[in-house]
Amino acid sequence: MTAVWLVLADPADRAAAWAYEGPSQRGLRPLQLLTPDELIRSARQEHRVGADGTSIHIRLADGRPLASSDIRGVLNRIVRAPVHPPVLATRADSDYAAEELNALMLSWLLCLAPVTVNRPSPAGFCGAWRPSAQWAVLAARAGLPVPVTTLSSRTSTALRELPATHSVVVLNEQVFGGERLPDARCLADVLPACVRLARLAGTHLLGVGLHNDGEAMTFTGATPVPDLRIGGGALLDGLHRHFTGAPVTAG
Repeated sequence: MTAVWLVLADPADRAAAWAYEGPSQRGLRPLQLLTPDELIRSARQEHRVGADGTSIHIRLADGRPLASSDIRGVLNRIVRAPVHPPVLATRADSDYAAEELNALMLSWLLCLAPVTVNRPSPAGFCGAWRPSAQWAVLAARAGLPVPVTTLSSRTSTALRELPATHSVVVLNEQVFGGERLPDARCLADVLPACVRLARLAGTHLLGVGLHNDGEAMTFTGATPVPDLRIGGGALLDGLHRHFTGAPVTAG
């Protein structure tokens, strides 16, 4: 079978569609863009879990075969499993079906490819989703300035609300979009701290929001599904290198 690369994303994910076009133009072929619905509604599904590992064999609704052994890389931006409860199901049955589907989707994603951005975790299909308080703790440990925050049992807000005036994307400990930051001090201090944050989060690909008040840059939040367009063509080149280990070829 021919090696294949995948972009997995929701249909409305415009950044994923942009990222799908870029690597293909850089010679990463064949590259397929698939939605969670296409995976779940495939014509045939075989998922094996055993002592010697896990595997999947899927035949998509349009007839295309998909086997985990043929997949060489995945850009994973799946946020949730597509749950379509039966009309006559009770709430309890619908909840049970949703949990089973979540478990199946998580197991699928874990065995999809040896090179995956971002690998799933028990806390999220495309990497761990964390409350803002946890992100604040990690950001402070990474060396990013964090707003002074008061936490109590009466509030669910972990960070003082600050708009993100700048955003960067970290991929494999390289920062993209940093050229838009206001001064050289940011390049020397803030960008390395963003890399440390991604490392602490255990995430290949991480978006980091920053607020500039004219005097300092302050952390505003992080996400494992950033707007990839922030990184421009350089980020697409980085994805190509991540998947192939080879320089970009025109085409």
